[in-house]
Amino acid sequence: MKSFVRKHLCMPGLLSRVRCQYGKIKGDNAATRFKLVDCLMSGLAMFGLKYPSLLQFDEDSREDERIRYNLKQLYGIEEAPSDTQLRARLDPVSPRLQPFPT
Repeated sequence: MKSFVRKHLCMPGLLSRVRCQYGKIKGDNAATRFKLVDCLMSGLAMFGLKYPSLLQFDEDSREDERIRYNLKQLYGIEEAPSDTQLRARLDPVSPRLQPFPT
């Protein structure tokens, strides 16, 4: 039990579970450069890393090697979308999706 708690109740474990659930949300379009799950995780990362704006998140994810490393290691994001691309991908996602299975 203790091993299970340590594995899943740590930041990497929680983010991995969130990413798995985000992967179940329908709405991926093969014509887009960024997967929906990466856009959703980028939005979560922006809040988790306490960015004041999408633009600042966009600039730092392009220029700061530490931020890119954290995005990849913690959130599983290979390349973060720009602020415009993030808005374009997330705006159509309905907040009224069915609840995640337990």
